Amino acid sequence: MTTRAPRILALAVGVFFGAGANAQTAPPAAGAPPSPPPPPGPAAGSEAAPPPNVQKFEGTDVSISPPAPAPVAAPAGTTAPAGEPSKGDHVAVPLTMDEIPVSTANNRVTWNLFGDPMFVAQSTDWKRPAFVLNPLDFLVTGRAGEFMALAEFAVELQEGAVNIDLERMFVGWHTERYQIDAGRTHAELGYWNNAFHHGRWLQMTVERPRAVRFEDEGGILPIHWVGVTGHWHPLLGAQSVEVIGAVGNGRGNIVDDIHTNDDTNSFKALLGKVEFKGFGARDLRMGVSGSFDRIAPLPAMDAAGGPTRPALPDVTINELITNAYVAYRGSELTIISEAFDILHHASGTNWNTFDIFALLAYRFDLLTPYVLLETRTGDVATDPFFFPDPTLAVGPEGILRKFFEVTTGLRVDISTWSALKFEYRATAPSGADTIHRALVDWSFGF
Repeated sequence: MTTRAPRILALAVGVFFGAGANAQTAPPAAGAPPSPPPPPGPAAGSEAAPPPNVQKFEGTDVSISPPAPAPVAAPAGTTAPAGEPSKGDHVAVPLTMDEIPVSTANNRVTWNLFGDPMFVAQSTDWKRPAFVLNPLDFLVTGRAGEFMALAEFAVELQEGAVNIDLERMFVGWHTERYQIDAGRTHAELGYWNNAFHHGRWLQMTVERPRAVRFEDEGGILPIHWVGVTGHWHPLLGAQSVEVIGAVGNGRGNIVDDIHTNDDTNSFKALLGKVEFKGFGARDLRMGVSGSFDRIAPLPAMDAAGGPTRPALPDVTINELITNAYVAYRGSELTIISEAFDILHHASGTNWNTFDIFALLAYRFDLLTPYVLLETRTGDVATDPFFFPDPTLAVGPEGILRKFFEVTTGLRVDISTWSALKFEYRATAPSGADTIHRALVDWSFGF
């Protein structure tokens, strides 16, 4: 005990001063602004850094990579390669937990912050325009070599109360050829859902297209995924291919019922995706994706006598979602188009919902005008999963039935990490009056 104490004390002092030396001798590049990191993807074949003020962050691109570890010379009298401990050097081999060396050379934790106060006026009540404080989004990413962990949470104000909503939290192992993530992620359905996350500054428009809105904001897709997702890159380079497979908890009893601790049945939801990048143009992406799930049955009434799924009681619903997309994001021109088909089958009956949107934007220095078109058709109004109780009214901001929507706007990048968005949207739900909405949004990301 008396002989180990000086060794432990010396090691602690060395680690303390070693970490300080690393922090002092490895500062960030001068003048480099903090770049909000998207979820990491394959480093090989990633695009070159965009010009200043061109916001181009995608879930499969690596904006920030951990610094390369400093080269380490082999111990004197050994033949070990640089950076590897000598087998004959007993100091480099940890003998106990107290003697494990601590290194900060290739460990990195980054914090990012996103927000966007907004002013909005709507035709449902023109006389009461209002300022809106949208969620404040925090993104924490840690990397140590090929291991990484990510957590994203939003602070929201709802009826005067402050709520914290955990959006994503997962750990992953990422290499050049493959990566695997476990936890709560954004489902690999289509392009938009993993190219743009909760920070609204990242995307062109103020709000997501309705097809890919979050479950608690009127969306119809399983946007969040709780399970394991694997990525494989059989082809890397200017032209690349990515194959994705995932297994996770299935849908809950209603659309925004996301199960993070259990599942409603023994069947696990399955997801697959294939993306092609760089074929025909460097910034062009094309892909198909889909998922299959079995939604657990519900009785018509719960124990308290309230309605649960009176439209289709005590029946399992099979769900098949298919998707195809094309996305081009150059330094000036942006085109994103996606189509989703949702098929629900139960008791010999099919309910089919089809949603398609297209975004077109063109950048003129700091100004980017854009237009977004979206339409939804099919059996969404009678689908027993989307509308388990047909007698309940659905408001204009809830799950819309069939509709056609036009959004036009102008994005002004007033600084590298901040943008003003002036937007007008006209929504024509089937069988209802057109809803007009005008807003000014000031988004930022650090």
